[in-house]
Amino acid sequence: MSNYRRRLMNSTFAKPIKKTQALIEFCSTINSSNRIKTGHNTIYCISPYKTGTTFLAAAYPNEVSQHEPMQYLSLKKFENNFSDFFLKRLNALNLKLECSGFFSAYIDELANHKVAKNLDYIIVVRKPSKWINSVVNYWSKLDYLNNDYINERFWKKKVGVDLLNFKFKSESEQEDIVNKLAAFYFDFTEKSRQLKNITYVKIHEIEDYVKVLDSKIDEKAKIRHDKKRVNNLKYYDYKNEKLDLQYDSLIESLNSENNKNQIN
Repeated sequence: MSNYRRRLMNSTFAKPIKKTQALIEFCSTINSSNRIKTGHNTIYCISPYKTGTTFLAAAYPNEVSQHEPMQYLSLKKFENNFSDFFLKRLNALNLKLECSGFFSAYIDELANHKVAKNLDYIIVVRKPSKWINSVVNYWSKLDYLNNDYINERFWKKKVGVDLLNFKFKSESEQEDIVNKLAAFYFDFTEKSRQLKNITYVKIHEIEDYVKVLDSKIDEKAKIRHDKKRVNNLKYYDYKNEKLDLQYDSLIESLNSENNKNQIN
């Protein structure tokens, strides 16, 4: 990120800029139908932030695939009327692939929506301990933000944790955050069994899966390794082998269910 953009995001202009952007995006949905449109069958990657969604979305052109489009607007509108706004948003964007981590908090809504329940979904799987490390270490770098709406509208509201200034919190506060992150991660994964058409992809196999995705969306990916977000400033190191093994068992169970459903 450039120094200019960093200063802008830490200024009093950060919030008005984001609201203006959201207004423009909302205007683009006004003329979009909240009815089903033939051919608008977006595949959604719905694993939470820090699971390789940026890398996956960037493999295709912007008119084909996007990473967290309309994010601020979506986090506001989904709380009031998920059903109608989901359809308007789907039709306005008209993408073949969308990778948005915030959908991990809306599994129930997706599974019960008249259109969303029949779409295809991807979850990129990481070991919980590695995911927790990645989340905590990434958000520890964002203390400079004047308007971290993701922390406010997703982490606080949907997960129940405040990730800003994590390194300055007490040991007990940090432990509470880690426990809530782990609980959310297991909960969203468990809930994903409600979705009929879902694929679980291990994060280290994501490049191989892109070849499968090519055939699904009839596009040719161009792998961009520069979109792999590597955080070299890691100060927090969480390890929990038991938790990781429990998660491996859960994924194995979900994959087994998927295979049975496909056979039937």
